[in-house]
Amino acid sequence: MGFSYLMPSVRAVLTRDVDGGVNLGIISIAPAKAGSVINAPPNVLEVLIKRGVASLLDEDKVGSEEILKRVWLENRAPSELRELPRDFYIRARLSMVSGDQKSVRIYAQQLRELAQLRLRKILTLLAVNPGIADSRDFLDKLTIEEEELVKSIAPIIKEFLNAVVGLQ
Repeated sequence: MGFSYLMPSVRAVLTRDVDGGVNLGIISIAPAKAGSVINAPPNVLEVLIKRGVASLLDEDKVGSEEILKRVWLENRAPSELRELPRDFYIRARLSMVSGDQKSVRIYAQQLRELAQLRLRKILTLLAVNPGIADSRDFLDKLTIEEEELVKSIAPIIKEFLNAVVGLQ
């Protein structure tokens, strides 16, 4: 299941002058000065960050402390799913791109822990009540990736439960 078509553009700031522009196939950046704000798809922005051409805006970065805080909050209420900003995973992934290998590994482990914790809660909620996938209150708590997952597996869970009890 690919999520790239769902991902909104992300704001970033150029970290150096781009005199000749940058052409990355699906997007081109015209000549611009360091400090200019751009909007780009996450996969393009990842390339720009790795090349040292761009960086997420400070207010959009998700630090390790923020992820650990989210893990703590999710653990604190085991039966309740906390709201997470829709682009949280996107910004978190882009925030870790420019780190050194050790910090990226630690950061990725923390992000995986959060995703797995939330996935466990989401699957439990869907198993108990697959109809929750139609609830805007529930969907508003999810990230873009989580919502797409819910929309794809909720019908399968409904079908399974109906087959088990003999309702078709």
